Amino acid sequence: MNMQLTSHSAATLHPPVLAAVLPAADHGLAPAAAGASLRVLVLEDDPVFAGALARAVRALGEGWEVLGYHCVADALQALADAPPGLQLALIDLSLPDGSGLEVIRALRAQRPDVPCLVISSVTSERSLFDAIAEGARGYLHKSEPLPALTASIAQVLQGHYPVSPSLARYLFQRLRPPPVDEADRSTDGGTRLTPKETQTLRCIAQGMTYAEAAADMGVSLSTVQSHIRSLYRKLEVRSQVQAVSRAREKGIL
Repeated sequence: MNMQLTSHSAATLHPPVLAAVLPAADHGLAPAAAGASLRVLVLEDDPVFAGALARAVRALGEGWEVLGYHCVADALQALADAPPGLQLALIDLSLPDGSGLEVIRALRAQRPDVPCLVISSVTSERSLFDAIAEGARGYLHKSEPLPALTASIAQVLQGHYPVSPSLARYLFQRLRPPPVDEADRSTDGGTRLTPKETQTLRCIAQGMTYAEAAADMGVSLSTVQSHIRSLYRKLEVRSQVQAVSRAREKGIL
């Protein structure tokens, strides 16, 4: 069901703490052209929070219109109808008839120019990364204060990717390098050669040719050459003599 919110109807949906009228702040967004509307699709089944989102959108300035929907089916139908002037979608993930991810997926397929911001009480790591994978350009927790919601909406419209601090930790945990176990440290002065690279180096140190090393290791000539290139890079050398010398300096041989 379309629950398009006007400036009058939305006011009755706000909790008391949001009752004060918010002045339109300068968020660096271009105003709507004369007679045109800048539309934001809001998918939110909680009427109170839907009203709060409408307030956050209108705090961007004049000309912003909210198209509100309670369920996935209605939002998908709205996208199929291609409403003109659509600038942004604000999507909750947990809806009575499905997941907001369906709408994000449809939005990316039908309107890839329209960014999507997830605003949800679902805060699991999987939900965050699923939303990003489907095309969301930001993820906020519903506990964010209204001015922060407005600021984040403006950021998405300006091409940024806001994420609530409570959720950003998942990004850093996923992307940070794994810790180095002291017991797993090699004694090669910090240069980590693979077992095959070390075996290749030993063959070279014994005076073998690449072909002889390949036969000794039971691999192809191209594999030995690949190991050589890799260990040259790791040891920062350019010749066999330099490689053997550097390896001995580091205690590898």
